[in-house]
Amino acid sequence: MNILLVYKEADIATYKMLEGLSKLEDFNIYIASPQSYTDKNIYGNCTPLDLPVITSKFNWNVIRALRKIIKTYRIDLIYSPSSSGLSNALFASIGTRAKNIAYRGTQAKLKRFDPTYYLGILNPAVEHVVCETKDIEEYLSRFIARKRLTTSTKPFDIDWIKEAVRTPKQADDIPDDAFRCIYIGATKNRPFKGLTDLIDAFILLDDPRVHLTIVGEYGENDFQLAQQSKVSAQIHFLGQRSDAISFLVTSQLFILPSHRDASPRVVREAMACSVPCIVTDIPGARDLIIDGVTGLLVPPSSPQQMAASIRSLIDNPERLEAFAKASREHIIQDFSVKAYTDGFATLFRSIKKA
Repeated sequence: MNILLVYKEADIATYKMLEGLSKLEDFNIYIASPQSYTDKNIYGNCTPLDLPVITSKFNWNVIRALRKIIKTYRIDLIYSPSSSGLSNALFASIGTRAKNIAYRGTQAKLKRFDPTYYLGILNPAVEHVVCETKDIEEYLSRFIARKRLTTSTKPFDIDWIKEAVRTPKQADDIPDDAFRCIYIGATKNRPFKGLTDLIDAFILLDDPRVHLTIVGEYGENDFQLAQQSKVSAQIHFLGQRSDAISFLVTSQLFILPSHRDASPRVVREAMACSVPCIVTDIPGARDLIIDGVTGLLVPPSSPQQMAASIRSLIDNPERLEAFAKASREHIIQDFSVKAYTDGFATLFRSIKKA
């Protein structure tokens, strides 16, 4: 079976899944993307194929290159994790035997009467859609038949944090005996990320033992809210950092205050680092932790509940330690790359035979 990945730049979970498939006797894996991305991300027996940069949902140079690839390598299935890649693949595969498979990792709403969606995920030529979460699958079932939907939550391997573990980092001016909390995420112009709620929770907590490190681009309003509060010395803004995970390693608690999110990778990273999580009870994100075992769920937009949950873990170090151990075990046991790969192998085989 000849499988083609069409993407500008996939994440490590997708590349590792393709690596696993490439080692199976009945799979030939081809990765079509700009060479600058492909060279450093090929694993296993995958074959890299150069593709012009995908700049829009209809790019003639991309379509022409894809069509040549489809015919030359007798492609059976095309997996396109991005909307622009999917649209170009749909045009390129017209009149060929190649079947198109899409991916949906966002809970953004679809518009049935918006024609642009029929260039991609709502196109009848899309054979199947892989959904990141059950909530996404449930929503898409309003538009797409259930038999054409599958949920496959991305895995995580503890090897992916090895470099961070080797190079742990901590914000300046945090006392050695402080209780260290962390949030990682780009929040500038994104109020739905809930950073304001998290800062409000720390103001309510008002505990000199607790420090919060915020990694990622942030807005001026949130910065000023923290700076003008009585806990300003306990909230540390680091801005955008390529080494963000290294700050997780020295933290005792990760907090996700989002009002909406899909399936944030950073929660997996935290658990892999044995850092328990407090996560808002929202679709997708809530499925990543086990409430009361690896962390705690709190209602979104509720600084009071968030502050109470933080305090409960500060005051119960034995429970926090149990959460930390269970978090890492949860990643190892329930987010296996092999299980993820096996699921795709089964799916691709069934679609090929249909």
